[in-house]
Amino acid sequence: MRVCWFTSSYPRWEGDGAGIYVYSLAKHLAALGYELEVIAPWDQALKPIDTGAVRVHRYRYAPTDALHLMGHGRSLQADRRLKATVPFLVPSYVRNALALARQLHSVKPFALIHGHWSVPGGFIAALEAKRTRLPYLITLHGSDAFLTSNNRLYASAAGRAFQHASFVTAVSQHLLDRSRAAGLGPSKMVVTPCGVDTERFGSGDGRAMRQRLGIDPQAKVIGAVGRLVYKKGFTHLVSAMSEVVGRLPDAYCVIAGEGDLVTELSAQIEKLGLASRVRLAGHVSWHELPDFYAMCDVVAIPSVVDITGNVDGLPNVMLEALASTRPVVGSNIPGIDQLMRDSGGGLLVEPGSPAALADALVELLENPARCAALGVSGRATMTARYTWQTIAQQFAGLYERAARQGA
Repeated sequence: MRVCWFTSSYPRWEGDGAGIYVYSLAKHLAALGYELEVIAPWDQALKPIDTGAVRVHRYRYAPTDALHLMGHGRSLQADRRLKATVPFLVPSYVRNALALARQLHSVKPFALIHGHWSVPGGFIAALEAKRTRLPYLITLHGSDAFLTSNNRLYASAAGRAFQHASFVTAVSQHLLDRSRAAGLGPSKMVVTPCGVDTERFGSGDGRAMRQRLGIDPQAKVIGAVGRLVYKKGFTHLVSAMSEVVGRLPDAYCVIAGEGDLVTELSAQIEKLGLASRVRLAGHVSWHELPDFYAMCDVVAIPSVVDITGNVDGLPNVMLEALASTRPVVGSNIPGIDQLMRDSGGGLLVEPGSPAALADALVELLENPARCAALGVSGRATMTARYTWQTIAQQFAGLYERAARQGA
């Protein structure tokens, strides 16, 4: 089956984490025999990359390189609001994506269309499906549910996309429920969790990462990974570290990632006198993440619902940490809560509470035997139910059902 994908994010270089869910799913569906044509926006950080059996087609949509701001985490300022120029880019973004799809379809027709993120990917998929009279699916990822909740124009576009979709999938029921206000009906909803490469994330070298960061081999390390934006809750993690270090003076916290809050977080760390114990490691390549998790004694996922209502769907970092046999301390918010209960791989804490976060982190760091038991439980669940092979099979089933319904 030949399938056209529309996505606003797809890895731009080897080790890029942007769109890694989309990349991983594509790779495993290709391994099942699906012929995938991925249409993604051009980006100024783009470098040559081996995409394997998946064919990726990039297109430009802005008059200058610097104005290519849609996708790859560029369109939102700290994930709270759209950058002012983004709405003006939408018409050419949609038009050029559709032109590329039309060209590819004329050479060898598609059988199915899959849009990632309800806007813009799902909306574009709906337009192309109307033109070609093909069935289509939409997958929600998180930021799209936020946009449709806070912007009438995007809500209208998403509602139009939902109307004729065969299925709408998301990593959590919460994202699907949140999209009901934009017109998503319950009969189309399907929860399809993230997957994880359990082989990669069970073979890291933590000693090498500690050496690289100058951290003593015997020190306790709390790790965190994600874009430096408000919904990730890293400001609360930094605050919690004041209490953690007071009780465990040899503890470190290493936060891997880039984003709009790097200056704010750096200032917070300095103000609290934590510069020697809290490290902002910057970008850590996706290929190096197994070593990063192996370095950690505990992984913190302090996500919150930010003041604008934006929230994670289900952070990839949680599955990667659990697959790495590392216990997790995560916020009790939709998505994270369900996976924590399913896996038994860590502790849930009140979101936005540095005190609760610190207590849970210290509790685990002081109890290595419990850390080990939670880590084993988490990895067992990832291996049994959350491999990318398993998730790809779920999507393959949806593809076949959609194709039959559309025939």
